[in-house]
Amino acid sequence: MRLLASVLATGLLSLTLFAQSSDIPLSNWTVPPYRSSGITTMADVTEPRPFIGVQPCRLVDTRTTTIPNFPAGFGPPRLTAGVPRSFDLENGPCPGLPSVISAYSLNITVTNTLGPGFILIYPKGASQPTVSTLNYVAGQTVANAAIVPAGLDQDITVVAGVSGTDLIIDINGYFSQQWTNQANTFYLVNNSFNNPTATFANNSTGCTGSCGLHVTIASTGAGRAISGFAGDAGIASSGVFGRQGPFFNFPGNYPGAGVRGESTQLGVLGISRVVGVAGSLVNVSGAVLAEGYLGYNTGPGYGVWSTANYGGGGAKFFVEPHPTDASKVIRYISLEGPEPGTYFRGRGKFERGMARIAVPEDFRLVTDSEGLTVQITPIGGMASVGVMKADLNEIVVQSSRNLEFYYMVNGIRRTHKHLTSPIGDGNEYMPKSADATMPQYLTEGQKQLLIQNGTYNADGTVNMETAQRLGWDRIWAERERPTPQPSPE
Repeated sequence: MRLLASVLATGLLSLTLFAQSSDIPLSNWTVPPYRSSGITTMADVTEPRPFIGVQPCRLVDTRTTTIPNFPAGFGPPRLTAGVPRSFDLENGPCPGLPSVISAYSLNITVTNTLGPGFILIYPKGASQPTVSTLNYVAGQTVANAAIVPAGLDQDITVVAGVSGTDLIIDINGYFSQQWTNQANTFYLVNNSFNNPTATFANNSTGCTGSCGLHVTIASTGAGRAISGFAGDAGIASSGVFGRQGPFFNFPGNYPGAGVRGESTQLGVLGISRVVGVAGSLVNVSGAVLAEGYLGYNTGPGYGVWSTANYGGGGAKFFVEPHPTDASKVIRYISLEGPEPGTYFRGRGKFERGMARIAVPEDFRLVTDSEGLTVQITPIGGMASVGVMKADLNEIVVQSSRNLEFYYMVNGIRRTHKHLTSPIGDGNEYMPKSADATMPQYLTEGQKQLLIQNGTYNADGTVNMETAQRLGWDRIWAERERPTPQPSPE
């Protein structure tokens, strides 16, 4: 960002708080290109800094007659040859200069000169430069623009080559590592070439940490950090927005997001050796209520892993390839019921009318001792059978005949046995916003149920009477409210 600050209002005469001398008018000037990062000389190679333009203002004037009531330390006396004099520009006569300035854009003027001399100007605390900023002879009034790095306490130091020289310093802006004016913004426009608008590269060969592009998006007070990176202006309220292909404009059903990805193929692709994509649900105190991973490298490896309950409005399928037709697959739907069931099954044989079924250790470890059921199916003939004992150690069954039999033992998952009441409160089908519409992925039967219970109207719009009665409108408003930000230190 080698900015030429001709963006300031050219030719504009400043009406500052202090009376100015008519023989040396205060006016704007062109700012040379400059970059700064803790520099000590004008020849340092540095990274870019944004230029913040300000209304031209007089900082220093050592003349005794032209500026009455000029602040102490910024007016007389005149400069003494070889004696450094420092100026605290941040606390000088020009208000509004912040404490994060890297360098000042100044206009240096000398007048009432008494002999051949020069002006050295440099950051306070640094070594005196060997090259002057301005040279003059007796009787001259000479001016020169200069970019001067901020030194200790944001100050600059001046040394004159001849005693009695009057010094005048004006400012029209500064360079900073921060945008320090609320009106400042930064944007790149008018890219008419088939090239990236901006390219960021990190060429470090020794970095072991996060060395790519590090960007922090933050806002304090009542503001919100709306967009971090976005392919188009005003798309959602997303921290990071990535888009490949056309923009999908779906208001209502898809509000703001931390990360939003749009594509005709893959919206978001996460690749990792451990977890591809992770999501956490937390409460206001930061406690994790649930975590979910897409792509999780553990045990058999999971495409989807959830640390909490897993829910879905549709059927749960497993899909196998068709053994003879590549254009077809076989879809089996998971068995569903009102409890988190466990089971094991097998084949046995009655001897002298009795049989014992060993309970597998894995079944015993995950199943509750209450609620066991045993099903016996005789093989090869009819028989009367009964269950004599059923616990997590052993199943004992009796038969009127010595036959082989099939068995199935069912139980309830011990750690989730409380999940046996299928009807309960829930907002799973609550619309995402007041202008959402009936999701098309629902079956026709589900759509009719949502119309019947008052979630949606028959035309697919949200039933606002239900939304107000159940407090959904307040939930939507709360979600749109800015998150409180910590106070700046």
